[in-house]
Amino acid sequence: MPTPSFAKKYSCMILVALAFLGGTAYGADKDAPTLPPEYGQMIYRCNDPRPDQLFIIGMSHRDTLTRLNGLKTARVQAEVYKVAEWLIQQRDLELMLPEGYFRSRPPSGKTRPAEVQKSPECSPSLDLDALEKKLSDETSFVSAEMLLLKHYRLRAEQVEDPFYYQEVGAHLRQLALGADFCDPILLRSELDYLQARRTASMIQRIPGLIADDFQAGKIRAKRAIFTIGLSHLPQIMKYLQEKKITISCPLGSSKAFEDYTAEVNLWKENYAVFIVLPKTLAEDPKSLKIIGPAAVLKKSPNRS
Repeated sequence: MPTPSFAKKYSCMILVALAFLGGTAYGADKDAPTLPPEYGQMIYRCNDPRPDQLFIIGMSHRDTLTRLNGLKTARVQAEVYKVAEWLIQQRDLELMLPEGYFRSRPPSGKTRPAEVQKSPECSPSLDLDALEKKLSDETSFVSAEMLLLKHYRLRAEQVEDPFYYQEVGAHLRQLALGADFCDPILLRSELDYLQARRTASMIQRIPGLIADDFQAGKIRAKRAIFTIGLSHLPQIMKYLQEKKITISCPLGSSKAFEDYTAEVNLWKENYAVFIVLPKTLAEDPKSLKIIGPAAVLKKSPNRS
């Protein structure tokens, strides 16, 4: 765990890099709301101000194979809950798009929240320590998103493409098992391709999901929270910066992979996009190293 002074210094470094490269910390504008610092930090935005808004929260998940928490998973999840709670209250958000959420059993057979639960009239007031304790319980699967759906009047929509979700899981299991008949370098290349296609698929589906719920009168504004693992953020920022998605198929693969190129739908549909890091990740040098400072952190210019 970094010391507070070092963590603060490192967080400042990434924000300075964002400003130098054209990115903007959300709190940099005096009129912009700022997250309570004990919950997290808005590190990036593009195409703001716009009425249609997507808030992306980077997070830590349980281990894909063991389903167990890492050292900081429960704390990060607790902070994700408080960040989302704050956004719900400040921006009147009614729609959540969780990575890994399926309305029915996912193709891997893993248990996931299957339905949006009916919410109580009033949500309980839970502090970070109480949330961390709940989320530390490994006797059953529980996540920040599941608690938010339980405690708030939120809709959840499936943003995952089942094919890419299943293929990524299969490749991860193969790599973990280290099967003799597999070329680990090629397998890793295929995994990187599939993860990129999975991330792109989720990003591309979001505007349509929001529009469908809005047009059906299920939500009052075209705004949503998208929760996704920290490792996906560099790709998302790169897509936003370039305003297009370009993914090349892995060399040497015998599978029917194809190159993929498309304009980013969030830009076509004129969405403002904000990216948030929970406090624990925002103060962790290893986590910050995953997302920058690097060219992918360049902020896409606002439309004129």
